[in-house]
Amino acid sequence: MFQNQTFTSRYFDGVSAVPEEGTVLVHGQTIDFSSAETAHKLNVSQFAEFTLTHKGCKLVLRPDESKESPVLEIICSKSDAKQFESLWIQSKKNQSHAHAFFYSIREMNPIVLGGLSIVIVAIIGFFYFKGLELVTNLIPVSMDKSLGESVQMKMDAQFQECNTKATDRFFSEALKKIVPKGSPHQFKVSVIGSTIPNAFALSNGKIYFFSGLLNDAKSQEEVIGVLAHEVAHIEKRHHMRNLVKAGGTSLAISLVVGPGLGNMEFLETFTEIGSTILVLKFSRDFETEADVTSIEYLRNQNLSPSGLLTFFKRMQELEKESMESEDNPPDANAKDDEVVTKSLTDFLSTHPATEERMKTLASLIESGKKGTIKKVVSDKTWKDVQSVCLDFKNSDSK
Repeated sequence: MFQNQTFTSRYFDGVSAVPEEGTVLVHGQTIDFSSAETAHKLNVSQFAEFTLTHKGCKLVLRPDESKESPVLEIICSKSDAKQFESLWIQSKKNQSHAHAFFYSIREMNPIVLGGLSIVIVAIIGFFYFKGLELVTNLIPVSMDKSLGESVQMKMDAQFQECNTKATDRFFSEALKKIVPKGSPHQFKVSVIGSTIPNAFALSNGKIYFFSGLLNDAKSQEEVIGVLAHEVAHIEKRHHMRNLVKAGGTSLAISLVVGPGLGNMEFLETFTEIGSTILVLKFSRDFETEADVTSIEYLRNQNLSPSGLLTFFKRMQELEKESMESEDNPPDANAKDDEVVTKSLTDFLSTHPATEERMKTLASLIESGKKGTIKKVVSDKTWKDVQSVCLDFKNSDSK
């Protein structure tokens, strides 16, 4: 590799801060260092570390933290430094199979190595998060109930329900048709007096409907479609799965970044952002799964699945109206309502875009059996359902 070439070099003995100036001559795996006062014969494999420098390369004899290690600096061109590195790597590869594997990776092209690293991390990440799904199966459903009950206590203390006999009858009949047989959950629906056209579910089977959704609904099947969606969230254990994945994501990032970040605040921020993005993605996946599952529930009872699609069409119209009115300053009452709306519906940012969900639902409805439009309750009872909480809201606004 080096035929009778000598290179200017400096040797630090690990004791004195003043280096010995001299030259090196390479014979196979042996490096001969000579100076005016001393001579050292060193084997390439003896050096624990090799580093390329702007003047050539540097070889560290041993990784000893207790005292300074002897260091040999060789002044040479970049091409010669690369040859020194290849010689050093080859000597390390000959020591053991583990060294051969590790130093073969070091020899790889940085671009190829980077691409390979991304692929390996992606594969590990895929199986890691798939494993988290299996972890959820080991958690008993009783934990879902406990989790939901703790949230329900806060909800019931903060908001006033305005259920009526009509709403109790409607949702009771609807749940009998939607909930799959053998479900381990006990479902119950409560209505909250609010103009927000929305609904959400807790992991213990408690479902909350905002009266605005009932008041503005165009048909029974629209509300039934939303109810089926919320039942699907509970049956698919989305609350617990999201909790497990969120915890798993935080753990994985913490293991990669490592403890003891010190003043490296940007890494902590990166960890938080990474966790947030992934958790939001999980929520979007769950929303899509709930949409698909709700269609299955409705078709199993030969009910029309188009109600949920109708609901999203109305939501899309409301979104457009909201965007158009953003520049108009709200009055005091509207502003208060806006604050309540925001505090209760921030979680909607985790949902897929309305347009995206409508396309998915339209495709599912088109590809399967249509089902029939069935009335769960009589027109009179439905009219009572749609007028629920109106008195409550009127008195609340005075």
